[in-house]
Order: sequence, then structure tokens, then C-alpha cells
Amino acid sequence: MRNPYLTPLLLVSAAYFPFLAGMILATAGLGVLILSQWHGRPAIIVGAGLVLTSLHILIGLFALFQRDEEEDAFEIELPDKWQRGLAKLVDQVARERGLDPPDVIRLHAQSLAHVYMDSEGQSILVIGGTLIALLPQRALAGVIAHELSHFTAGDVKRSRMARHWHRVMANLEVRFLTHNWAVWSPLVWLIRLYHLVYFLLYFASQRREEFVADSHYVDQVGEEEAATTLVLINVLEHLPWTNLANMAENLAMANQRVEYFFAEQVRSLRAARKSDWDDALRKALRERTQWDSTHPCLKDRLKPLGVKARDVLPSARQLTGEPATALFANWPLVEKYLSKKLQEIALIRYGERRQALEDMAAIMKSF
Repeated sequence: MRNPYLTPLLLVSAAYFPFLAGMILATAGLGVLILSQWHGRPAIIVGAGLVLTSLHILIGLFALFQRDEEEDAFEIELPDKWQRGLAKLVDQVARERGLDPPDVIRLHAQSLAHVYMDSEGQSILVIGGTLIALLPQRALAGVIAHELSHFTAGDVKRSRMARHWHRVMANLEVRFLTHNWAVWSPLVWLIRLYHLVYFLLYFASQRREEFVADSHYVDQVGEEEAATTLVLINVLEHLPWTNLANMAENLAMANQRVEYFFAEQVRSLRAARKSDWDDALRKALRERTQWDSTHPCLKDRLKPLGVKARDVLPSARQLTGEPATALFANWPLVEKYLSKKLQEIALIRYGERRQALEDMAAIMKSF
């Protein structure tokens, strides 16, 4: 399976900064020419407007020099001896599927699984506590195959490079949208049209990358088991009392703490009624892939597998096999640490939101 959007995206990306440079030089040059050759108020307004527009865009390019905030408060790196089983499973999947192994494996208190490249060029595989607590090792191996394929295909490296483009584009969009004069500038609309074309290609390419990664997922565990895990992950988001973010926020609101957060999440999930699962699945299947979606919706991801969601829902409710928690020397201790981190951050965020509401109420009372 190939990505037909990749080549056009790379071409548009490579041409972006030369395009901006050409626009800046042409606009500034035209403005200076008008100011030097014609006199009168209209010429001054048009010429000065063109010069100022080019300067406005040039200032927007300084976003290139902004540094990314790479520290993730929800992420931890364990000592090797604590996660030898996980490292062994990752190496095994990489060898079996011919995929690039990560340089570093980390755990996450919130995200299910993702990959990225840090500023030193290290490839990082991140696995969430939820998946470790929920999945058997075989199903987790499928998730790992999916994520490692992003390294092998070069998706992660391209994503890191794309941040430079995205910072500049976002900066320019903000500058254009916060200045009324930008509405009347053909140059501004030409640049915004370029941005639209870029992001249409970017999001389409991102979704295709997920389909390619899913093919490695299927190679690792088979179509039915891959579909089962996809259904489980998507249903989880629509069961309010088992959704990680909702659970953390509710505990913060009640000023309660749970030492083994993920075990509680699994317990709540297993205790959910069949009707709750059916309702959550209906919600997941009603979702549609949008133009700016980085991942296809559940229905679209299941189509290439040839598996119906309702057929694997019973299996998703009762996954069996060697638990992924057995890959760790002391999972209860790790889970306790992740739970503490998750709840502390949720409490801080809840406090900030509550303070903001109180400040707003105080302002309203003053009127």
C-alpha cells in the first residue's frame, strides 16, 4: 500500500519558502517602484501598503526560530530493568515485520500510543498505561507494529520537519486574521490559498499513513484481532465513566485519588453493560472522517479489514491472553506512579479552569 499524497505534499512543502520569498521580493519591489515613479495620495497608499504587506509577511517568518516545547508532563522513561519484557516484545515485532526499532521506549499517563522524533534525532515509541492495562500481549504487539511502521516509512521524520512549516503558517494566519487590511490584499489571499492546498494534502497524507500502518498491524495479528482492538479503543472514548480524561477530571472535581487508576479504568470497563457497549459503538460508527482529520474514523479503518464492528464487539469486551502488564518487573508500582502524575495534572487544570470561571463571575458582578 502506497501513499499517493506524499509526492505532491513534498513538492508543495519544498516550494513553500521559495514561494514566500518570491512574494515578499515581488511585493516589496512593486511597492518601491510605485513610490518612486508615481506621486499623489493613491500611489503613496498603494505603494506603502505593498511594502508594509511584504514586511508583515517577513516578520511572520521569524516563527522559524521559535523552539518547540518538547517536554511532556505525562511521559516517563523507566529504567531498562523495569521494562525488559516490553523492550523484548518491541524488538521481536521489529524483527518479524522488518520494521525500524525505536531508540527509546517510554510510557504515557494519557495517550494510548504514539511515536515521535526528539531534537537529538532519537526515535521515541510511547505506550500508554491504558493499553498496557487493557490489552493482552498479542494485541499490544499489533499496536506496536502499527507505531513502528511510522518510523520505517519516514512519517515521524517528516512530521518533525513539518513543524517548521506549520509554525510559520500558523503565525501568518494569525497575523492576517487580526488585521482588517489583510482582507483587501490579493497577496494575502494567494498565500492563504497556498496554505489551504498544503493542509488538504497534509491531512490526506496523514490519513493514508494510518492505513499503511494498519496493514502492518494486520500482518502482525490478523484482520479480526486488529479490528477487535480498534473497536475497543474507539468504544472506550464513548464510555464516559471509562474515558481517561473524564475519569481524571471527575476525580479532581471530587478531590479524590485512586492509586491504581488504570486498574480502576479496566474494572469500570468490564462492569459496563452490553447496552452501554452497543450505545458507545453506535456513537463511534456515526463519526465521520473530516477534511482536517489526521486519523480515519472507525468505519473507514475497518473497511480494508473486511470485518464488521458488531461481529468483534463481544471479543472486544472480553480480550483474553497473557496480559501486557506481565511485561513489567513491577507494574503496580509503575501504575501507581502514572496514576499520581495523571491526577496531579488533572487537579491543576481543574483548579485553573475553576479560577478562570470565578474571575469571570467577579467581572460580571462588577457591571
